[in-house]
Parts: sequence; structure tokens; C-alpha cells
Amino acid sequence: MDPGVSLSLDPAFALQALAFVLGGALLGTLSGLTPGLHANNFALILAGMAPLIPGPPLLVGAAMLSAGVVHTFLDVVPALALGVPDAEMAVVALPGHRLVLEGRGYEALRLSAMGSALAVVFAVPLAVPVTLVMVEAWPTLVEHMPLVLGTVVAIMLLTENTLSGLVGGLVAFGTSALLGITALDLDPAAPLYGDILAPLFAGLFGAPVLVDAMGGSGIPEQTDDTITIPRRAVLLPAAAGALAGSVVGYLPGVSSAIAAVLALLALPGSSGDRGFVIATSGVNTANTIFAFGE
Repeated sequence: MDPGVSLSLDPAFALQALAFVLGGALLGTLSGLTPGLHANNFALILAGMAPLIPGPPLLVGAAMLSAGVVHTFLDVVPALALGVPDAEMAVVALPGHRLVLEGRGYEALRLSAMGSALAVVFAVPLAVPVTLVMVEAWPTLVEHMPLVLGTVVAIMLLTENTLSGLVGGLVAFGTSALLGITALDLDPAAPLYGDILAPLFAGLFGAPVLVDAMGGSGIPEQTDDTITIPRRAVLLPAAAGALAGSVVGYLPGVSSAIAAVLALLALPGSSGDRGFVIATSGVNTANTIFAFGE
């Protein structure tokens, strides 16, 4: 057995571990259902308060992992419930929003949950081989990281089907790069290092959704939650998402949505919007699991 791994049959420790995991799940539930709030916010707080928390640091880490995984199961709820455009704007809606506009929001929630759950299942057999490969490849990736990330950006831009989309992508990329260059060097004089990310993410992802949700005609009536795609069309995007999420967990700046797009490029005809919802959720959950283990 690995000298760094030990088995414990201590009931008291098991109960303590369960309490930390459940506490993390509660925090993940809160962050997942709150627009603009991420499990990383709680992880940062827990990391800063770790010396004051009664219990071994290992259990604090377990709580952080629990919060992150639960968050990935639930963050789809505000994503689907808020920021849904009016029906006449459906052509520019996100895949999940298009399903809501079709009255298939409950199905989208089920698909997202299935994508995350399957990602946890697939993460078990992927853990060892992906980790071994990435450990070997990591020095090369670090040496050529600008080229790797530049290739990812180029692929994303080339997925645009129109010239206006390509130009818009370039503008969005340039603007976000400028924001990062400007904001990440700021010193917010906060008690915890890196706290500039909390207001930055809240402004980028929380406020726009809430402001947009104030207008419009509301969410149309939703029908039943029956899954309308075959089982294979659920398993393939989930597996691709889990694999992509396990890899991009090692790559800075590559989000779950980007990884989902890259994964679905390898699966032509993967059930359209439904496949994207499944793959994104799978990437999100797998990314959290593998990124935590780095």
C-alpha cells in the first residue's frame, strides 16, 4: 500500500469526516444555487481559516472538495432559471436556455445532473491513467503553455461559422485579456490573497445575469422531464466531458464550457443542445475533481 495512504476504522474520525463532507456539501449547495457565487469563494475562506477550524487539515480539504463537486451539480439551476432571453431572441440563446424556451427546462436539469453523475463514475477509471500521463506531459506543457493556450483560442475562434462571429470572438478575447492584465495586478488590500477574483467573478458572471433577468417576459411554462434522447447520446457526451474535464483541470484559463466545445468537436452529431448540456456538466464536475487533486 502507498505509504501516504492509510485506512481508518475509528468511528469518531469517520463521524468527524462525514460532518466535514456534509458541511462542504451544504456550502456547495449554497454557492451552486446563488448566481455569481462559486465554491472557490468558500474554498478561499476555508483555506484562510484552516488553522482555526477544529480538525485535521485533511478534513478541511475534504470539505472543500465536497463543496466543489456539489456546486457543479447545482449551478445549472440559476443558469437555466435566470438570464433566459425572450422567445424572439432564441437564435442567440445558450443551449440550456434554448431548451428552456422550448419548455424542456426540467429535461435540461436532468441531463445536467446525469452528466455530472456520470463524470464522477468515469473519473474513477480515468484517475490513474490521466494523472500518470499528465505528470509525464506537464513539464512539456509548461514549457509550451503559450502555444497550447493559443491553439485552444484558435480552435474556439474557428468554430464560429460567420465572419461577424469570428470578429466578435476576437473582440471578446482581446477585451477579456485586457481585463485580466488590468485587474489581476491590483491589490485589493483584502485579508486573503487573491480576493480580487471574488468581485471580478461576481461582476462578470453574477451581475449581468441578474440585470438581464429583470427584463423579458419570463420563463415559458415547462413540460415534463422525460429524456428525449437515447441512452448512447447521454453516455458519449458525458464520457467525452469527463475525459476533457480531467485533462483541462491541468490547464490554466481553459473553462468547462471551452472543454465541452472541444469534446463535442470529436463527437459530431452528439444530440445538439442536449449533448452540450451533458458534456458541460461532465466537464465541470470532472474538472473540479481532478483540479483539486493536482
